Amino acid sequence: MNKTFDFNEKFGFPKELICKKFNKMNISIHPSFAGIYLCYQEAFKSLKADLSILTSCPVLSVWKDPNIAGYTIAKDFMWHLSFSQNIPKNIKLLVYSFPSDEEKIKLLKRMVSSEFLGFLPSFHHNLNKMNPQKLLNLINTHISSEAILILNKEKSFKPHSSMSLDLLAKLVSYTRNQLNYRNRVIFQERQNVLNQLEQTSQIAQQLLNDSGLVLSTELLWKQQ
Repeated sequence: MNKTFDFNEKFGFPKELICKKFNKMNISIHPSFAGIYLCYQEAFKSLKADLSILTSCPVLSVWKDPNIAGYTIAKDFMWHLSFSQNIPKNIKLLVYSFPSDEEKIKLLKRMVSSEFLGFLPSFHHNLNKMNPQKLLNLINTHISSEAILILNKEKSFKPHSSMSLDLLAKLVSYTRNQLNYRNRVIFQERQNVLNQLEQTSQIAQQLLNDSGLVLSTELLWKQQ
């Protein structure tokens, strides 16, 4: 995004509200941004850093959408996740009016997507807690293709609007081979579980051997 981008100029100046009971506030993830939130949730699983440091300056942007009760989150997902785990005594809420204009919503998604792509390389990740393929799938499904295109041009000089495993590896400071190896480990762990189920569960055997089988309550009761 352009460094001269003025957020308040585009989305209006917020009202400030001091929140003393964050865990009791009616705050939800805005449906239009739930996919980006999933990307943050997945990335958080492998973070090495203790983000409780963010509670030293607790400020969070929230949005009022006339179609949704309470406040919603459409950006600042890193802070929201951190505050949910380490609740500060007081949080300053910056309350914005959620835009009704589709172009502004698209702009906000692109901006929040760029925030996520900047968040990934800002912290160290534990490879053994990472699911590279799942994270990659979430990114290519929910992160703005325009934001990915800009990053691809910067990092690989390729005009691609989807993220490759190579680019993800650069962002999380590992090699493609390391991510591929981690993917194989996860696949083998799942395969081992399936093999054990196939040996011990009649339902699992039927599901694996009959692609047309529909799992039903009646079938489950028969196995009791």
